[in-house]
Amino acid sequence: MRSRVALVARSITAAVVLTALLASSVAADFLLRDWQYFKPIASPSNLLSKGLVELVPDREVFAGSALGLVDLRIISTAGTEVPYKFQVSRGERQFTSFPVTLQDKGYVPDLYTTFIADLGRDGLLHNEIEFQTPAINFRRTATVETSNDGGTWAEVGKQEIYDFTVKERNFSASNTRIGYPASTARYLRVKVADEGEGPLDVLGATTFFIKVTPAQEVSWPVSMVSTSYDRDRRATLVEMDTGSPGLPSHRVQVRVSEVNFYREVTIEESADRKEWSTAQSRAGIYAYDTPKFVGGNLAIVYPETTLRYLRLVIHDEDSPPLHIEGVDAWSYRRSLLYTTDPGQLYKLYYGNLEARRPSYDIERVFPYLETEELAQAALGPQNTNPDYVEKRPPVSERFPWLLPAALGVVAVIVALLLLGVIRQARKVLPPPAQ
Repeated sequence: MRSRVALVARSITAAVVLTALLASSVAADFLLRDWQYFKPIASPSNLLSKGLVELVPDREVFAGSALGLVDLRIISTAGTEVPYKFQVSRGERQFTSFPVTLQDKGYVPDLYTTFIADLGRDGLLHNEIEFQTPAINFRRTATVETSNDGGTWAEVGKQEIYDFTVKERNFSASNTRIGYPASTARYLRVKVADEGEGPLDVLGATTFFIKVTPAQEVSWPVSMVSTSYDRDRRATLVEMDTGSPGLPSHRVQVRVSEVNFYREVTIEESADRKEWSTAQSRAGIYAYDTPKFVGGNLAIVYPETTLRYLRLVIHDEDSPPLHIEGVDAWSYRRSLLYTTDPGQLYKLYYGNLEARRPSYDIERVFPYLETEELAQAALGPQNTNPDYVEKRPPVSERFPWLLPAALGVVAVIVALLLLGVIRQARKVLPPPAQ
């Protein structure tokens, strides 16, 4: 009896293990023959024990991978798939705003415009104040002081504020926000230097607590394929090549020698330099060096694209074309975070256009990991996977004429059969009545 029970128990155990193995084999989608390329991974030389490291994909990985890098797989020499966290460093901005009451607005001739902002109570954490003004085209220095009692003040911040407005272009760039170290003081006093421009009208203000995680960007060299002038559009066309498809970009910055100009620009994208579509329309670039305003913006931001070719359309209108010295493209930094063992070697596999993005447990435990100042792993040269088996397209794609031909043959056969049936029916059925 006991032997039978033991046999049943062993059978159940074997069935459970087999089921688990089958489930794991189904869940793991990595088959060596399906990945076209790999790169050896060099672990950090100073890594002495098992730990978390960071790996940044290079241009070849972007060019040879599926869209979005969903096919990346890290495989150890033991043949095991290593879980990783895929991270895009887009940055994050969290803020809380607090309304304030303005008091003691005033002007000290030839010195500064001043006002006091009252948060209503102390204990509120804040680190920025922004005020509203109807004034345009100014550039001044603003100072922020804090106080808990409204009597004793301490300077905590100073920075430049400005407004640059071109009414004819319906364009305005301004900043009247001053940052300072986090404070819980109830009162803020702002002094805006006169600088020979007279008093500044202040309509209202708001305080904020801002927590910013800055975006991390990677610069890609871009070659200027051609520069031409379109008379119909009264615009300069600058075609750019990022070098390979799949390379993401969301910002370009031009280098020009001219100053004191403003141009509206359009960014267009293409996969083949034949068909173009608009990625961003009517942004503005400018550079000014005048007594009233010094500054500029030569960057154009657009929704992220992975198409290889970009075209910058600079709407010159009746102004002479700008001399474009060069263009740089930028993308958000992508990285893979995974645990490495100094006793193991690893390879990064990519080049499976039918793969899906993997789902690992590290995604759930990542918020609890220490990820500051991680050691950097490095990629070696690209290799073609010798075990790769190219997937042939379906028969319908290789022989597009086959299906229509087969349907035609079937139609002929059906027609002949129907004709035979009609002939046999005529022999059996009596003739029609006269």
